[in-house]
Amino acid sequence: MYREIHEIGIEERAHAPAIPRLLAAWTALHERYGYAPFDPFDPQGLGSDADDLIVLVPLGDDDYVYVHQGATIRAAVGLDMTGRRTSDVAGATGSFFREVYARVLADKKALFTLHRGAVASEVHLWERLLLPCRDSDGSDVIVVFSKAREFRDDLLSAILDASLDGILAVRLRRGPDGGPIDGDLIAANRRAAQFLGRPVEDLIDCRLLEAFPGVIETGIWDRCVVVAETRASAEFVVSYRHDGVDGWFEAAVAPLGDGFMINFADITARKQAEDAAELKQLEFAAANQALKSEIARRQALETELNRLAAIDPLTGTLNRRALTEGLQKALSLAERYAHAVSVFLVDLDHFKAVNDTYGHAGGDAVLRQVALNLAHGLREDVDLVGRLGGEEFVVVLPYAGTDEAATAAERVRAAVARSEIPHEGRTIRCTASFGIAAWDGRETLDRLLSRADHALYRAKAAGRNVVLVDDGHWSGLAAGADLDVALAPGADVVPFQPRARRGTRPRRKAPTDQS
Repeated sequence: MYREIHEIGIEERAHAPAIPRLLAAWTALHERYGYAPFDPFDPQGLGSDADDLIVLVPLGDDDYVYVHQGATIRAAVGLDMTGRRTSDVAGATGSFFREVYARVLADKKALFTLHRGAVASEVHLWERLLLPCRDSDGSDVIVVFSKAREFRDDLLSAILDASLDGILAVRLRRGPDGGPIDGDLIAANRRAAQFLGRPVEDLIDCRLLEAFPGVIETGIWDRCVVVAETRASAEFVVSYRHDGVDGWFEAAVAPLGDGFMINFADITARKQAEDAAELKQLEFAAANQALKSEIARRQALETELNRLAAIDPLTGTLNRRALTEGLQKALSLAERYAHAVSVFLVDLDHFKAVNDTYGHAGGDAVLRQVALNLAHGLREDVDLVGRLGGEEFVVVLPYAGTDEAATAAERVRAAVARSEIPHEGRTIRCTASFGIAAWDGRETLDRLLSRADHALYRAKAAGRNVVLVDDGHWSGLAAGADLDVALAPGADVVPFQPRARRGTRPRRKAPTDQS
């Protein structure tokens, strides 16, 4: 079992903003009284922090009872431990919990721990702040702030910081004519900061041409602009002068949004070795093999970064670009092998009301739950799930006609309607409408999505929380209004463009009528 325990450097190690804040409050109380009273950490007065809080009372015999378990933790582990004992937690995890609880009571010091999630499979690591407190009757109480870390964020940060090469992510800055005139640095790793002679935090949002002297004279800027405009990756070696010394760069550039990512390494020493190796065939062969290995490593890094760039950061589903590419590939395979393909569009009902009532954080929690419902209701490694934007999702079902698609959509619709999403001590419920279309074997991607979009329009008009196909027939599965408003088969449609429907609005934009 992976585990870490730390008494010092807690603020630097923690990702959750609440941990340094709670630690500072505990430290101030402990310095004032010689102990920390429990009252300031009582979940009833901590607001949203209480959802990530655990409170335990020692029972003796190296056992403890859970007197409070926050809603977010319960939702993540799928288990309510309130009133139960730590001895009910089996295996290495239970032993680890009891070990750190005993230590924090014995030493009267705050502890910070990391451990691998054993119950919540979607959690990469749990980070926890353990605070020994004293109740008003003088008895010991342990307060634990427990927060899940997201694997994707940790992985990307580790890839950047572990790289032996400099990595910069740049968003193009364009002039009045639309042409690139400079770039804004949106990400930089430790090695790039060392080369440029500035801290990483000082590079973010800095102009590229200011931070990277000589990038124009060496031709690096022109090559990077070509990559960003043509969307074609490039690798090259270029000479440069840095700190008065002539040297060589090897660079790999890949398109990233409206900009590019450049991975560069100082290969001056290797270049000199290669020049000298021209006289020695064996040395040349060794250098050539090293170059192949280096290229393979960089290509693997590019592949992983491109994969992360295809994911919607809020929901973990495919983003719009990756979803469109996946659907186009599915249609090409269906045309080649003559099998069915269906799609359905999903739009959350009355989503504006969710945002207005619970705030955008509540809306984000609903979107993440719906994404989980979609993923769990479909075929792994076969179906595709993507978010178009706002509260709208698209699902691609290869090898499925309208009947199979309607069954899958109804399964997801029912799951969404049943879901209870905890948020800041409250429960959010929502429903969704579905529009289904099956590929006719000839039509374009835009037409297929437009037919599904029209079916979704009709589902909204029919009372919402229903599944509707574009061939004029209800799925026969969802309860709803008895008005048949489906799109007639073969009707002319306009090319598909994601848009705000009358009665809906994109999330986090100017207010309109709720959907």
